[in-house]
Amino acid sequence: MFSLRTLLVLLTAISLSTFVTSQQAGTTTTTWDCCEPACGYTSNLPAGARGPVKSCSQSNGPAASGAQNACFASGGNLAFSCSNYQPIIVNNTLSYGFAGHGNTATATCCNCYQFTWTSGAAQGKSMIVQAINAGGITDVDFDIYTPGGGVGDYNACTAQYGAPSGGWGRQYGGVTSDADCNQLPSNLQAGCHWRWQWAGGDVNEWQIQFHQVNCPSQLTSISGCTPASI
Repeated sequence: MFSLRTLLVLLTAISLSTFVTSQQAGTTTTTWDCCEPACGYTSNLPAGARGPVKSCSQSNGPAASGAQNACFASGGNLAFSCSNYQPIIVNNTLSYGFAGHGNTATATCCNCYQFTWTSGAAQGKSMIVQAINAGGITDVDFDIYTPGGGVGDYNACTAQYGAPSGGWGRQYGGVTSDADCNQLPSNLQAGCHWRWQWAGGDVNEWQIQFHQVNCPSQLTSISGCTPASI
């Protein structure tokens, strides 16, 4: 017969084991392409998710009904990413945010993940992010939405903000210093400074350990999408 103390020790060990084995190794990259997120389409949502992710007009109001993704249409009624998908500082060691994650939208859209950096200037710091985009991203990479993070393969920032044709800074990776954030529109600069001032550096290709978590309401209230509970 187990004593109460023994049972508590066993349950604690099982809980810790489950937590550790659920961790996966991955990397972080950065993006800000201004495109309508892939999770903005109801057809891309996993079973049990309520959404889709919100898209915005050029002026960051709600996208009009029937608006087309600004990365794949050149005029008319266009849908963009919203400016409030920037990182949110919770404290010195934790931020919330949004990211692209995974190659298959129906597997990852609207899910939330917590990761801790194991390399780079932010080593030991953590983020909880909600996946609002997918496609062309590995299942262990988190492409963090941060203004000036690079437009990558598609660029709607020129249409939305008058950005250079290749975006601000490098096409992949974006700006290369905190001072470069001053090139961005004023409503995007805080999210750009986040990378250099809170995370402490470029963020690209930094190593992480991550696992899936339930979404904080602060993220779902911004995105408009709530995944099934885990």
